[in-house]
Amino acid sequence: MPNCAHCKLPCKGETITLEQENTPPLVFCCAGCKQVYTLLHSLQLESFYDKLGVNRLAPISPFKPHEREHFSSPAFLDKFTTPLENGLLEVALLLDGIHCAACVWLIEHVLLKQKGIYGVQTNYTSQRAFVRFDPKETNIAKILDAIACIGYKAQIYDPRVQDNHAKKQQEKAFSALVVGVFASMNIMFIAIADYAGYFSGMDTAMAFKLHMASWVLATLALFITGAIFLKGAFYGLKHGVVGMDLSVSVGACGVYLYSIYAAFSGARPYFESVSMLITLVYISKFLELKAKHRANALLDGLQSALPLQVAVLEPEGKEVKRVLKDPKDVKVGALIEVLPGECVALDGVLESASAQVSTQAFNGENLPTTLEKGAVLLSGCVNLAGAFTYKVRAPFKASFLSQMVELVQKSFVEKPQIQERADKLARYFSVFVLALAGLGFGFWALFASVSQGFFVAMSVVVVACPCAFALATPIALVLGSNVAFKKGVLFKKNSSLESLAKASTLFLDKTGTLTDSLLKVQTHTTHAPYHLSWLMGLLWHNTHPIAKSLCAFLQQQTPPAMPAAIEDLKQENGGLEARHQGHLLHGGSVAYLASKGVAVGDLKADFAYSVDHQLAASFNLQARLKAQALEVVQGLKSMGLKIAILSGDGSPSVFAIAKELDLPCFAPLSPQEKLEHIQNALAQKEVVVMVGDGMNDAASLAKSQVSMCMHEGHDLSLLYSDVILLNNSLEGVLDAFKIAKRTHQLMKQNLGISALYNALLIPLALCGLVTPLLAALGMGLSSLCVVANSFRLRV
Repeated sequence: MPNCAHCKLPCKGETITLEQENTPPLVFCCAGCKQVYTLLHSLQLESFYDKLGVNRLAPISPFKPHEREHFSSPAFLDKFTTPLENGLLEVALLLDGIHCAACVWLIEHVLLKQKGIYGVQTNYTSQRAFVRFDPKETNIAKILDAIACIGYKAQIYDPRVQDNHAKKQQEKAFSALVVGVFASMNIMFIAIADYAGYFSGMDTAMAFKLHMASWVLATLALFITGAIFLKGAFYGLKHGVVGMDLSVSVGACGVYLYSIYAAFSGARPYFESVSMLITLVYISKFLELKAKHRANALLDGLQSALPLQVAVLEPEGKEVKRVLKDPKDVKVGALIEVLPGECVALDGVLESASAQVSTQAFNGENLPTTLEKGAVLLSGCVNLAGAFTYKVRAPFKASFLSQMVELVQKSFVEKPQIQERADKLARYFSVFVLALAGLGFGFWALFASVSQGFFVAMSVVVVACPCAFALATPIALVLGSNVAFKKGVLFKKNSSLESLAKASTLFLDKTGTLTDSLLKVQTHTTHAPYHLSWLMGLLWHNTHPIAKSLCAFLQQQTPPAMPAAIEDLKQENGGLEARHQGHLLHGGSVAYLASKGVAVGDLKADFAYSVDHQLAASFNLQARLKAQALEVVQGLKSMGLKIAILSGDGSPSVFAIAKELDLPCFAPLSPQEKLEHIQNALAQKEVVVMVGDGMNDAASLAKSQVSMCMHEGHDLSLLYSDVILLNNSLEGVLDAFKIAKRTHQLMKQNLGISALYNALLIPLALCGLVTPLLAALGMGLSSLCVVANSFRLRV
């Protein structure tokens, strides 16, 4: 019976053939497999079959195309996609039918061949895919159809459904743990009685009853608590993967089957070894699961604290009506009222005279924050005083908290190199241990007895601990990310932890990084009459520290300036251009105004403003060094980092700050010149970290191995930075380095513990000096040591 050329399964019944030139015709079990085979060859993805190897696939079932109207509706896109730069959208999918790494490779490459898809990230472990696409060129229905065409299923990822699944998974894991602990405790009491009876002369009937009770308890532990290992071993063997689950399953099942034989033949069974092995290893698995859930607990708690409804104030005649709406249905520009104790659901601008909020949940700041009218409100803030109103400036999906949750969920997609090496080592180690156990069995069976050979082989399999290698890095990474988040440091990618730990060069921007983001106006010169409101309108929507500082200054004038409605606003290199009532407005550096044809003479100023090419006003601002800046810089230097300031500001204050901090300074620099400094350091094999404001530093941030940004102006920060400092504190930079180095150190310690344990215990087991019970205790304790060592990050 021939095998299908695509799915490799035997062809039953009527077959379908595909004629080829100069080669025998190919045989397929169904039309679906033939269609997929033809598709892969048309896309030049024939190498999929090389990656598939001997693995088999499920036959391709006919599928019904997805409804384009439903998946392309504005409401659906607004709810389930994330807007990116250049008009792209990103959608998260849950995949079904993935059997091996070749399946992931195939899905990614088929999608990337589709028109309008510009990026795919797939996590084999969580079976989630993040697809970036252009809605003008394709749609989600086509993406789902493309995946279905090659024999896999995909559905839209819904966080609420996934959260419920995670809770059920945790409850199920806890129940399995209880069964294992119950069985192990009771079986050890029986074992003690059995050993006592052996020395005091217990009769055969009573010993048999104790063995039967032990059998029942060991069965519970093996098939309930150990189900996760048995399933993992089965599917691993099915797809040619040898790992930790197989080692645990072989050892446990081998000792279990021998113990059944021993119980009925009058020999000494080892049911307690089975139960202890499964339970101790499962405890480490359970702790790993708990650590992952704990890593997301802060965000999950904050997300659940967001109100399911918000009070939108809508005009109705001469009155204002209070309408309750789902946050996802609220449009930008809507006016929302927040009562005392409620959480802000969407980003916005404060409309009330003042408000007092807590930001502790996402940046660890204990003291309440007082905001004035016009201040930016971020989702996740909790109202600590009287009711206030604010105007929505971003939809729910693009609000701060929603983006933070999504970033944390994505952070586990990319693995650092040390984890990839550890995972690879764990896979090869399992094969090595099974081969070593086979050799041990052969040697002892030849020179002693078959039963002795069996015991040695089982002891080797049980005592060897690939799970310690498998747990060594991921649990430390999860806990490290969790500790960092509690300190107001968010790692977008876990791989950044490793890069940061190895960093050798650190470049710091000045404005907003070393200095307070709000500058102080020192001098203000009026060169020609002008309207404060026009200048306010030009600056109002800009998040640059100079623009924000000038807006604060203008609001303090008498009467306070209110922003005028401007048109055609453009942000250019060095300044802003706009129109108002037919007049052309420019604001920015003196060099920028000169490039626009404004006569500036020998003017020295940090910011200049012109109306219709006539100089109207100039401002000099002073930046104050952030508190603890000197202490932080000294702490970073003590780690052996080469530190320098890269600034676009050429004022004397930059060099004064550099002198105070005893740092080399390069200024003034254009964005391209900053990038050249980064590239020069990279050319010298330095591991480069850049800390900037995420605005004019975009190219430098993108080129560095690790980039950091304060979350102020977070739209750009989220795009270009690997690490986000949620508390806007320079101390967060030092915390990030400390946590990264500590996490990396613990990962290496965990690998060292695993290697040392296996190097000592495996030879002892081969020499027949380790019983199955001691082997089970050793394997479980080695995993627990790795987990316990990782939990030192929480101290």
